[in-house]
Amino acid sequence: MKNYILFVVMLSAMVTISSLYITQPMQPLFIEEFGISIAQVTLFTSVVLLALAFAPIVYGYLLEKFDTRRVLLVSLILIGMFQCLLCFAQDYKTFLSLRLLEALAIPAALTATLTTLMRLDTQKIQKYISLYVASTVFGGVLSRVGGGFITSISSWQFTFVALGITTLIVAILSYKIPQSLQMTNAKITPKIILELLKDRRYAAVYMGAFLVLFCFQGALNFMPFEIKALNPDITPAQIGFLYLGYIVGIITALLVERIKRFVGGDLKAIIVGFIIFGIAPLIMLIKNFWWLFFAVFVICIGMFIVHSVLSALVNSISAEKKGITNGLYLAFYYTGGTIGTTMPSFLYYHFGWEVLCLFLSGILFLSALVFYKIHLIFKEVK
Repeated sequence: MKNYILFVVMLSAMVTISSLYITQPMQPLFIEEFGISIAQVTLFTSVVLLALAFAPIVYGYLLEKFDTRRVLLVSLILIGMFQCLLCFAQDYKTFLSLRLLEALAIPAALTATLTTLMRLDTQKIQKYISLYVASTVFGGVLSRVGGGFITSISSWQFTFVALGITTLIVAILSYKIPQSLQMTNAKITPKIILELLKDRRYAAVYMGAFLVLFCFQGALNFMPFEIKALNPDITPAQIGFLYLGYIVGIITALLVERIKRFVGGDLKAIIVGFIIFGIAPLIMLIKNFWWLFFAVFVICIGMFIVHSVLSALVNSISAEKKGITNGLYLAFYYTGGTIGTTMPSFLYYHFGWEVLCLFLSGILFLSALVFYKIHLIFKEVK
C-alpha cells in the first residue's frame, strides 16, 4: 500500500503543477487570442501563485484536523473540472475568472500531497522529498514542453481538456488512499506562526524558499517574450522546447542526497545551489536561442538543489505540526513566485532584459552569501 500511496502522490503532484504552469508556453498566443498585454497575460499564472502564497497555511491547518485523502480527492476533482471548463472561455475575463476559481483548489492539492508524503515514513524524509520535487519538475516539463507541442499541432483548448481529464483520473486513483490516522486538534493562530518564525532556522528556510522561486519565475516567466522578440515567427512548440531543461531538474532532485554528501551537508548544498542558479541569468544575457536553452538547464540544476534541500530541511527541524510547517513553507515559496511573476515585469518593460538578468543574478549570489553567514544557527539535521 505504501508504494501505491507514493505512486498516487507523485501523479497528483505532476498534474497539479501541470495545471499551474500550463498557460506559460501559450502566453504569446493568448496575447493575440484575447488582445491583451504582457502584464495581463502573466496574471494567468500569478493568480494561482497568489493563492498558493496564502492558502497553504489554512490548508495545512485543515490537514491537521481532517482526512488528507478527502482534501486531495476533492481538490483534484475541482482542478480537473476547471481545466476542462477553461477550454470554453471566449474572452479574457472569463478565462481569468476560471483560473481564479482553479487557484483555490491547487494549493489544497499540493499541501495534501506533501503532507501525505511526510506522514508516510519520517525516516526517509529526503528520499520522499526528492521524489516529490522530481514529480513537480516532471509536471513542469509536461505542461511547458508537452503543452506547447500539443497546442501547436491541435489547439490550446484540446490541451486544457486533455490535462483536465487526466487530473480527474488521478482523482479517482486517490480515492483508494487510506484515511489519515494522524489528525490532531491543533489550532492555527498568529502565535503559532510567530513562534515558528522566531525560530531562526525556520525563518532562514522560508526566506530561501521565497527567494529561489522569486528568481525562478522572474527568469522563466519572461523568457517567452524575449525569445519572441528575437524571433517573431517562433511557435508555442518551440517556446515549450526551451523548457526542456526541466528534465535535468528531475535528475538533480533524485541525486540531491549524493550532492549533499559530496559538498558536505545541507547548508553547503543550498549555497552551491544558489551560486549555480546565479550563473544562469548571466548566461541568459547572450541573446541566442541555444544559449537560452542551455541557461534553463543551469537554472534547473541550481533551483532544484536549493528547493529539494530546503523542503527536506523544514521537515527535519521538527516532527510536529507537519501540515502547518509545510503549509507555511509553501506559502513563502509561492509568495516569492507570485512577486517574481509580476514585479520583474516593471524591470523588463522599462529597463530591458539585461537589467532583469543582472538583478536576478545579484539576488541569487547575495542569497548564497546570506546562507554562508547564517550557517551557525543550524545544528546540521541528518
